[in-house]
Amino acid sequence: MVNVGINQTSAILRAPYNVFQSVPSSYEWAEATMREVVALSQKIGANLTEEDVASFRPILHNMSPNGKTSMLQDVEAGRKTEVEYLAGTVIELGKKYGVSTPINEQLYKIIRIMEDMKTH
Repeated sequence: MVNVGINQTSAILRAPYNVFQSVPSSYEWAEATMREVVALSQKIGANLTEEDVASFRPILHNMSPNGKTSMLQDVEAGRKTEVEYLAGTVIELGKKYGVSTPINEQLYKIIRIMEDMKTH
């Protein structure tokens, strides 16, 4: 859930942790992405909750402000990301269980475009 939210949004924003620590709208976007995983988890029996989303806030605020997610590091280095594993899985399971995943669908498209731009 956390990786789906923070890794993908940080890669697109090219944002280290300090952006999520200091710009509320950036973290709200990451949390909205996590909530799609929460909704999906209810259908598959993992039963994540809003409390699980909220529990990452204090962890994030204790991370090094200049630290970067692995996906951001991949984007900066021009490497293929884990978007298939993250958003790709969320989208696939969303279709299977009838859960809307519009944020992950957009993140998937954007990150794939970013990857394609590096190869052309």
